[in-house]
Amino acid sequence: MSLAQRVHEQTPATRDRYLDLLRVASILVVVLGHWMARVLTDDDGAVAETYILEAIPVTQWATLLFNVMPIFFIVGGALNAPSWRRAREEGEPAADWLRRRSRRLLRPLLPLLALWITITVVLGATVGEDVMILDPDAAIVPIWFLAAYLLVTALTPVTLRLHEWAGGLWLIAACAAIALGVDILRFGPLADAMLIEGQPAVGAVNYLTVYVLLHQLGYLWADDRLPTRPWPQVAIGLTGVAALVVMIGPGPYPLTMVPIAGTDLPNNLNPPSAALVALGMCQLAVALLARSRVTGWLQRPVPWTAVALPGRRLMTIYLWHQTAMLAVANATILTGLWPLPERADGSWWATRPLWLLLCAVTLGALVAVVGRFETPPSPRPAGLAPRPAAALAGIGVTLSTGGVGWLVVAGIADPAMPLRLPLPALVPLAVGLVALGVVGDRLTAASPR
Repeated sequence: MSLAQRVHEQTPATRDRYLDLLRVASILVVVLGHWMARVLTDDDGAVAETYILEAIPVTQWATLLFNVMPIFFIVGGALNAPSWRRAREEGEPAADWLRRRSRRLLRPLLPLLALWITITVVLGATVGEDVMILDPDAAIVPIWFLAAYLLVTALTPVTLRLHEWAGGLWLIAACAAIALGVDILRFGPLADAMLIEGQPAVGAVNYLTVYVLLHQLGYLWADDRLPTRPWPQVAIGLTGVAALVVMIGPGPYPLTMVPIAGTDLPNNLNPPSAALVALGMCQLAVALLARSRVTGWLQRPVPWTAVALPGRRLMTIYLWHQTAMLAVANATILTGLWPLPERADGSWWATRPLWLLLCAVTLGALVAVVGRFETPPSPRPAGLAPRPAAALAGIGVTLSTGGVGWLVVAGIADPAMPLRLPLPALVPLAVGLVALGVVGDRLTAASPR
């Protein structure tokens, strides 16, 4: 029996293959975008680094296609809703359900941090980090997503209850109103107030409101309450397009849907703005229009296997793709094997296919080595299963998201700490991971009955 046939037959009939495709496709688009984003050129014998959105401003339009975080959160809601409902019906506490979801989400982070902390400590004690082509912090930037997604997932028992109680639209409307209000302050009177990483601190509120809203749209998907006919689906997309035209045209919203690295220019992702919701409506419309045809296609063994195999290691692929790029950059440019152009011209574009291939091969090797961390461990006997209280789970979420956020903002090295270790981030993160049972789960195990 072929691999494709085995994967096909081992897939439960109840699995929504289309949602898996959307998950995998969105993450792969992010990976591709990040690999294309860095522009390395020759500046009088030195390596100059810039960002494609700044070097070639017209590419900012491409961010309307490459920022697929909205559809990922929508799919997350469509998957989390039935998962929590099953757990609730079986009497599983919310803290235990969250622990299971957290382990799959956060375990791939462990080897990534171990590798880059070791590298920065060794380089800091010897030749220094400047020997690398790209800043090591670039390798951990993607982990911001873990904080946002963990927070939204942890709120699922509450937001799903509100969805069921109020018909599903009230919380969406409330989040939209708050997001727009925050944007008015962010792009208006508070544009220069309390800046964090060059962006107004008030915008951080939308990390919750925007992503909860998108997650709530996934609940509508799970309840089969989204349009099934083409014209209403098109209407959703046209509404999103119209909103984007107004927001980006006469409105105060910037064009780019992702940050322009190295600048303090406004963007719609960091922190997220209501424009991300409008973009999500466009992506949702496309997903709904293609759903019937593509779902049938995924019933074939070969196409489904092409989705299922990377889907099993999706978080590892996402978390490690920047590390793969840094490895390729240092291995080829530092050794002189990769000739650098003087600017992002035709010769730079001509080398992109080979660049992407080298990054993909390197990432494949990394996933083969560390991908096992994404596989949940074997279930423990019932008498030894950790059963953290809701308060402990809440502490775990708070400390984990805070630690991840601090790492992204402050970086993987802290010159003020012993061995340059980022202890202000690592300590709360470690405690949070223990509280969630991601590591050291025996510490919270119940005594045998």
